[in-house]
Order: sequence, then structure tokens, then C-alpha cells
Amino acid sequence: MKMDESLALFQALIIEMYRKVRLMHQMALEVIHTGDKEKALQLIRMDDFVNHMEEEVNDQAQSVLALLSPVASDLRKVIAGIKIASDLERIGDYAKNVAEFVIKKGPAEPTFVAEQATAIGERFLAMLDDAMRAYEQEDVQQAYEIPQQDEQINAQFEQLTGQIESALQEGMTMKHLVPLVAMLRNFERSGDHTKNICEHLIYQVKGQHIDFG
Repeated sequence: MKMDESLALFQALIIEMYRKVRLMHQMALEVIHTGDKEKALQLIRMDDFVNHMEEEVNDQAQSVLALLSPVASDLRKVIAGIKIASDLERIGDYAKNVAEFVIKKGPAEPTFVAEQATAIGERFLAMLDDAMRAYEQEDVQQAYEIPQQDEQINAQFEQLTGQIESALQEGMTMKHLVPLVAMLRNFERSGDHTKNICEHLIYQVKGQHIDFG
């Protein structure tokens, strides 16, 4: 198999992995509202599949490196792809964490928490979509611009934690508050890993190491 064909298959697997992870987060946002434990269990099982996909990405990368002796630009595609798959796997873990919270605690309460979590989660999904579209198109300009969206996610998260702290003063127990904030932080951390994807794309195309913080 030629290098171009091998890299196309390699990148297609990463895109498939992204779509699976995206679906997991959509399901996570749903179960936060509904408390559907069966769907939460389904989400957790999907994480095993995503983990397997990361292993497959690594296996394909090894085959490309061992058999095809890629030139520098192709080598960067392989290295960046391995790192992107690793970030996608972590993003999938964060969706699984939300599902595990729902199984143990039920839907997010009070209602404003679930509503705000949905707003944060949807903003993260839009950011992830932009990052992976940039990856498919090798759009470096977009890769530089997308991390700014993470600042909005962080601001929404801080606003929500402030609302939760107010609810605590009005009678919500600390026992309920701590796991709730920890669950919500999964969306904020997913945004951080999406920034990493942008960094890896810039390295892939330009050979430059960027740190968006």
C-alpha cells in the first residue's frame, strides 16, 4: 500500500474515533437531564470501543513507520495523529465520568445546573467540531483561532460554580456540591484537550510546537 493510501486510512480512523466520542458527549448531556441509567451504561460501554480505536490508531502508525519510511511531513502526520487520538480518548473518558455520576447520583440538580451544563457542553461540542474540521482540512488559521473558544467555556464554568456556591448558602449540602462540581469539570477539561488537538495540527502542518496553555 502506498503512503498516501495508508495515511488516508490512518486519518479516517481518527475521524471515526472523533465521531464516536462526539456521540458519547451528546449522550452525556442527555443523561444529565433525564437520569437515564441504562443510556449511561451504554455510554460507558462505548468508552471501551473508543479505547480500542486508539490502540488501532497506534497499530496503524507503527505499520506506517515500519514499512513505508515516511518523509518528514508524513512523519509529522503520524506523530500528530497519535497525539490527537490520545486526546480524543481522554475526551471520551470525560463523557464516561459524567455517565458514572448519573448512575451514582441521578440527574444533575437543581435544574439550573443541568441547563448550564448543557450550554457548556454544547459550546464544547462546537469547539470540538471546529477543531476536527480544521484537522480534516489542515486549516492552520482555524487551529490558531479555535482555542479562544475555550476561554468562553472556562468563563461559563466559573459562572456556574458561582451559582452553585450561592445555592450552597441557600441550603444545598457540601456532600452534594463536591461531586456535582467535579462532574461539571469534565466538560471544561474536554475543552482543554480540544486545544491540544489544535496544537497537534499546527505541528503536523508547520512543524512548530505551540502551547495554548
